[in-house]
Amino acid sequence: MSIWNRNPRPQTLAVPVSVKGNGLHSNLPCTVRLVPVDRATGLIFRHLPSGTEIPVNAEYAGDLTRATTLVKAGIRLQTVEHLLSALVGLEVDHLLIELDAEELPILDGSAEPWVSAILQAGVQTLAGQRRFIQINQPLEVHQDDKWVRVSPSNGFGLRIRYTIDFDHPAIGRQSREISLTPDKYRRDIGTARTFCLEEEIDFMRARGLALGGSLENALVFGPEGPLNEVLRFEDEAVRHKMLDLIGDLALLGAPLVGLVEAHAAGHALHVALAKAILDKPQAWTWAELPEANDSRKRPEPRFSPVFAGTA
Repeated sequence: MSIWNRNPRPQTLAVPVSVKGNGLHSNLPCTVRLVPVDRATGLIFRHLPSGTEIPVNAEYAGDLTRATTLVKAGIRLQTVEHLLSALVGLEVDHLLIELDAEELPILDGSAEPWVSAILQAGVQTLAGQRRFIQINQPLEVHQDDKWVRVSPSNGFGLRIRYTIDFDHPAIGRQSREISLTPDKYRRDIGTARTFCLEEEIDFMRARGLALGGSLENALVFGPEGPLNEVLRFEDEAVRHKMLDLIGDLALLGAPLVGLVEAHAAGHALHVALAKAILDKPQAWTWAELPEANDSRKRPEPRFSPVFAGTA
């Protein structure tokens, strides 16, 4: 991937923007307000009723059953991955995210409504240089035949290869690869909706999950195919898995440079990979991408010494 596909400057939003809706699992209403910051803070959630602030970092990851949850001081912020995916996809790394409930809205089941809100607000750059986690050693996490690995890439960017393999005729085996840029995210990933099998619905609802789920906010695959009227992509299922992975990688606390490959994975393994990266600082290096003063020249990424600590 060309280094020109990564923004060298930190970004936040230009103006605040709000999004309202009900949670997928709780079915409770929630209003989320995306608030610009004036310096590089990373992504921070603020639960308004309690005043609790939770930085987007793997150390705060909690329950990962059917969604990604952040936990601190007894506050559980659920289903954060679609918003985080949109922010990572559009290269917005610094933002205050205020919400008045503990589960983010599911909206249409994809990241597209979050993308629209971000584009409505617009982005602005912050002072300083954007810092990247540059992978220089392979790392892998696995559970049985499911795995996720990261390895150094040839270019300065994030490349993803994802494969799913469902014993279901309407899904089956799907694979896709992408070199992530904002345009590719919007076109190929952000509109893919969350999905489940029809046979799973009673099981989930008996455990207090998917109480707000419907054909308006999720793909549901029955024995003969999707119950929804139309798929947005023939391989929408694997694209949504990629969407989830991009959101879960936000828990690194900084954008990733490397190749991430996943097979039959999910939130638990995505987050396990983020933790493995942060727990092994010798496997990566901080890097900055200088701005180009001359459009005819391509600057080389600038590396900083490796050190332990959060990203």
